[in-house]
Amino acid sequence: MSMKKVLPFIALVGLLLLSGCGTDMKKILTADGGKWELENKSPTTTYTFFDDETFSRYNSKISDSGTYSYDENNKKLTLDIKNKEQLIMENVEYKDGKLKGEIGGVEGTLIKK
Repeated sequence: MSMKKVLPFIALVGLLLLSGCGTDMKKILTADGGKWELENKSPTTTYTFFDDETFSRYNSKISDSGTYSYDENNKKLTLDIKNKEQLIMENVEYKDGKLKGEIGGVEGTLIKK
């Protein structure tokens, strides 16, 4: 096989490998029961994410639910809470069991439980 035929093949394989490195946020959110806790928040707030793109949120004062979506291009997690509000976490990064981002300019961290 000539080098001219091999190089495009190598480039294609490289692109496929790189595209497979993207994070699947839905899998991260829902893994191991989907439970997360908001770090340094009193009362402790727990979020549970489900495969059908719904979630529940509860602490000693609230218990509600809604839907979630993740915009991979803009690194943005949107939580639509039924009949209440919309929370948008921007600049989302996942590392070492922690999901970090900003909500309304304030940094927040969800920790995997």
